[in-house]
Amino acid sequence: MLRFEYKRCQNWEDVVTLGADGWELVGVTPDEQGGSWFYLKRTYPSIREQITQEQRTRALQEAGD
Repeated sequence: MLRFEYKRCQNWEDVVTLGADGWELVGVTPDEQGGSWFYLKRTYPSIREQITQEQRTRALQEAGD
């Protein structure tokens, strides 16, 4: 069963950055100040993917020290 995580932002530059990280734009609504809210989702990583991501992050941090 697929699980998703969700984000909401108001800045288009954030949408572009999140899109590069695998987030998909699924909706846009107006806000009270005349701007927009952007709604995004992406597949929630499995425990296997989470561990791999944590190991990669840790290895890169250690290599940078």
